[in-house]
Amino acid sequence: MNRKIVAIASTFAIITAIGTIAPSAVAQTSNSTKLSWVAPKDASLRLTLTPKFTATGERILNLELRLDGKVIERVQAVSGKPDVQNFRLGQNSRSGSREPLPQGIYRVGAVDRNGGLPFAMGDVFIPVTPLFATSRSGIGIHRDADRHIQGGSGTIGCLGILRAKDVDTVARFVTLYRVKTLVVDYGLN
Repeated sequence: MNRKIVAIASTFAIITAIGTIAPSAVAQTSNSTKLSWVAPKDASLRLTLTPKFTATGERILNLELRLDGKVIERVQAVSGKPDVQNFRLGQNSRSGSREPLPQGIYRVGAVDRNGGLPFAMGDVFIPVTPLFATSRSGIGIHRDADRHIQGGSGTIGCLGILRAKDVDTVARFVTLYRVKTLVVDYGLN
């Protein structure tokens, strides 16, 4: 009984967070924590793994800019430091770990171009807030601006876009379409 209540509450929280989802998705929520079924109806961002690595050892990630369920553009990113490329579910990811952004659903905030960011982050920051229990905070999307400096590659948990022009592309998309949802889906159960 308690498992059913938790499944119903989880489903309600996800539907509230991302809007309409496919009816078949609701049936899957009680049996799986995979996020491949999550398909926000409006504009959204979706992060997935690739089989490729950077020269410094970070896993290359695909950040998809999606509109009405279709990929409009795809940019490459990294997350976490090269020596801690451990991809985890949100509740298993700890603050200070320097690991990649944990799998889960996030609320996307407004694009910040006010400057004052550390050099490593470039000049654009898009905050993302986990919609699940985790000790991680202060997470966002920004450029991995110091990756060519010894020891600078990767992030301490944010999503680091590899090319400056791609950061601008993501920021314009988030602003233009008022994106509110980031789905990080590494295919974990």
